[in-house]
Amino acid sequence: SPKDRIARSMELFNWSREFIARQIRAENEDASIESIKLQVAIRMYGSEPGMKKILEGLSPDVSD
Repeated sequence: SPKDRIARSMELFNWSREFIARQIRAENEDASIESIKLQVAIRMYGSEPGMKKILEGLSPDVSD
């Protein structure tokens, strides 16, 4: 059903976001939760130049 497809899509989206967060944490064990969240967003939406600029403007010390 459409409701099931949406629920499954949300599960996959959340899994992907958590997977990326684990990768970032493994690369930088000292990163704050806020920094990890921002880096996840940059990795997920950074291919769009406008969104990348907005996200990078949130914290000057977060890089690719």
